Amino acid sequence: MKVIAVVGHKKSGKTRLTTMLIKSLRDMGFRVASAKHVHHANFSIDQSGKDSWKHGEAGANPNIIISPNEVTVIWRNRGINSMDELLNLVGEDIDFLVLEGFYRLIKQYKEAIKIVLVKDKEEVADIEGDAFATFEDIDRSEIIKLPEQYPQLLKIILQPSSSR
Repeated sequence: MKVIAVVGHKKSGKTRLTTMLIKSLRDMGFRVASAKHVHHANFSIDQSGKDSWKHGEAGANPNIIISPNEVTVIWRNRGINSMDELLNLVGEDIDFLVLEGFYRLIKQYKEAIKIVLVKDKEEVADIEGDAFATFEDIDRSEIIKLPEQYPQLLKIILQPSSSR
């Protein structure tokens, strides 16, 4: 499995690029998983007062919610603290794992392709990465201009790991 991490400051276009990558890779026939890091400690996908929320309040952990088209597993008081934990959660039947955020988690994971989205050229010095990209009007040769130069970014992602 190849791990692609899209990192950058707030409002730099991380979600836009992440969804572009997921769609492109899926269209090429790859199996793609994604994970989004949420900074808000009080965030919950579950809704107060719903039956599944009541299960969790009663002590279910994990709390598994199954519908005809989706399965959600909610673990309370648990986080993902390493790339190994995240990779185990994803499983082995995936070609690409696309991460949005998780900069601290992937910092120690050298195998990830780190794409840094920047809003201005000064941000290039702020964050380490394998490729720098922007949706802004920045004229620097080392920064891939999106969406115009998107094929160039895909080429970096698709090249064999030993070529990076």
